[in-house]
Formats: sequence, C-alpha cells, structure tokens
Amino acid sequence: MAAPVMLDTVTIRMSWPLTRPLPASRKVTLQHGVKVWAGSFGESLEKAEFSLPKLLHGHNGYVLENQQQIDAALENAAAVLAQVSRVDSIRDCQAWRADVAWNFDLEAGPLILAHAALRLPRIHRGGTLYDGGQGVSWRGARSRFVVRLYNKSRQMHVPGSVLRAEICLQGEQLKRRLPGNDWHNFNRLWEVFRNVLASIPTIQSPSRASGWPEAVGKEPVGTRRRIMARLAHKPPRTFRRYNQQVEAAAADLEQAFSWASFLERNGPPKPVHVSRCDTGAIRNSAERHDRKGYGTAMTKVKQTRL
Repeated sequence: MAAPVMLDTVTIRMSWPLTRPLPASRKVTLQHGVKVWAGSFGESLEKAEFSLPKLLHGHNGYVLENQQQIDAALENAAAVLAQVSRVDSIRDCQAWRADVAWNFDLEAGPLILAHAALRLPRIHRGGTLYDGGQGVSWRGARSRFVVRLYNKSRQMHVPGSVLRAEICLQGEQLKRRLPGNDWHNFNRLWEVFRNVLASIPTIQSPSRASGWPEAVGKEPVGTRRRIMARLAHKPPRTFRRYNQQVEAAAADLEQAFSWASFLERNGPPKPVHVSRCDTGAIRNSAERHDRKGYGTAMTKVKQTRL
C-alpha cells in the first residue's frame, strides 16, 4: 500500500514578464498546489513552487511513475503560470528546490525506530525522531540537504503502515547532485535517490546487547520509560541520543536491513496507490507475497469505498 512520487514539490526561479498584476515580493496561491512570487517591483514573475502530483492527480497520494507523467505535470504547471505571465520553457528554468520521494510497502514503525540512532554520510547531526516516533529526519547544513523517513499512511489519515523515504535538495546541493535539467529527469532522480538511501549504514539485528541502551531497549515500553525518566537530568542532546539508541534497539528487527540490497539499480519497485475517499476513509484489502527478506515484491492493494 504505497503512494510513490518520484518528484514531488519543486521550486524554480525565472524572470518572466507579468501579464496580470501581482503583489510585489509576496506569495500568491494561483490554485491548489501552485504558489508564485513576483519581483520587488511587481513587474515580473521571479519564483514558482508547485506540487507535481497535485497538478496531475489533484493530491500527492498518487504516483508519477515515469518520465511521461513528469512531463505532463510540468505542462500543467506551465498552463497555470500562463494565467499571470508570459511563459518560456519550464524545463530550462533554474530549480532551487526538489523533493524526491518514494513510498514502500514496509512496516514503518520498526524501521523508523531502527534508523533513529544511525548517522548519514555528509550530515554531521544525528537523526531526530518526531511525531511520536512516526518519523525520523536528518538535516544537513542550513537544511539544504534533508532526508526523512515517516509513516505516509498516518500523514494521509488512512489505515495501514507505509514507509515513505524523502530527500529534499536545495540550492548548491541540488545543483551538485542534479545539475542542469536533471531535476526533471526520472532516471537521474532515481539514481540520486537510490545513492543517498544506499549510503545509510546497514541495520543489524543484534542477538545480544552490546551496551546498556541495547539492553534497555529489549525491556517493555513501561520499563524503558521509567529508566529514561531517571536520565532526564542529562543535557538535552545527550538525553536525546540515549533515547534514540534505546528506541532503535526496541525496534527489534527480525533480520538485518540494507537499503543498498533492497533497492535495485535499474528502477524503483512497482508502485501502489493510496488515497482517501470523498468521505475521508478507505478500506484496503491487500494480497501480500510471502517474503523471507526485504527485497521481494511489493504488496498489491485494492481500494474499496466504505
């Protein structure tokens, strides 16, 4: 039950003459999923931010699963921008931000906790758990390079558990990893996405505790909380590090997990969609494959209106 989106939110910069007045240097929402900013004199369009899934499907719970769909979403974006300015080629614009994401049919909770104590290459700070352990993020300098793992089902308020991996690139990080027009090239997006996730260290499933955090992590949740409460006097960063080490051990994965082994080089897993009905709820019935490891096929999901 996944809602993969290879390219989600994009921010581009340009200098196009306005054909309709807009407030100077202020954000204006043209329609759902499209925001623009005019220049300081209100004479030109200088920046636009849009969600490609929303432009193509109306929300970001459906998939852009190939280059053709990315191109179609960009055409829709150009049509919206043409309402207020003269539009040149969006594909030739300088991208300032690009969110690259994919959702996986993996139980989110244990894997999020298991990642919490890991460090990512090129990011000095450790991971931060948020939303009650439903997400973990790593932020590089000035938030120009951010990696997140979180439960997409919880975010969309639907039943189930879907692990979403999301990479946000801005400024120089985007230029370095996706130079020129690569920011809308599906194959290059997947290559960069996979390389980042594959750099995450392998999560081991220890058979015995190597230190006190692993030992405490094997205890029931009530016991863990009582022990951690006795460490509340520690400096905040130290306490957070201890707590995430304990919670990582509490994930208690049945086997080791490696993104490098799980993700194939030739392309992402087959997508499955998730969305809310008009009433705000869905029923999901899934036919799961027998999986001995994490690298096997994704779940096929049928959605039935309640």
